[in-house]
Amino acid sequence: MSLRPIVLAALLTIAAAPPPLAVLGGWTRPALPGRTAAGYLVIVNRGQRPDRLIAASSPVAVRVSLHETRMVGSVMTMRPVPSLTIPPGGRVTLAPGGLHLMLEGLRRPLRAGERVPLTLQFAGAGATRAGLAVGAGPPTMPGMKM
Repeated sequence: MSLRPIVLAALLTIAAAPPPLAVLGGWTRPALPGRTAAGYLVIVNRGQRPDRLIAASSPVAVRVSLHETRMVGSVMTMRPVPSLTIPPGGRVTLAPGGLHLMLEGLRRPLRAGERVPLTLQFAGAGATRAGLAVGAGPPTMPGMKM
C-alpha cells in the first residue's frame, strides 16, 4: 500500500484550512505627506493558540508602530506598545481612543477612497497582509462593531 494518497490528502487538508489569524475592517483617515496617520482594524484569532502582533510596516510610511491611548485622570496620554497578544478564539480591536497603529512619516498623501497596504508581523503566524481603507471613518461591515 502506498502512502502517497494519504500524504496528498493530508497536504490538501492543511492547504484548505483557513489561516488562524484574520484582519478585518482596516481603515485610516486622509492625511498629508510627512505627517502621521492612525490605523484601526480588528484582528481575529481562529486558532488554538495565542499569537502576538510584534511589528507592522507599510510602503506609504517610514515607520509603523503600535500605540495605546488612554485617560490618566483628566489627561489623554499615548504610549508605545511593544506587542499585542491575540487570545485563541478571541479578537483584539484597534479603534480610536484605544489601541491603534501609527503610520509615521507618510511618504505620500493618503486620499479618501484608496486602500493603503499594510503588513502585520505575528510571532507565530508570520507576515500577514492587510489594508486600510482611507475614509472619514470605519467601513460598514454587517455584524462588526468597532
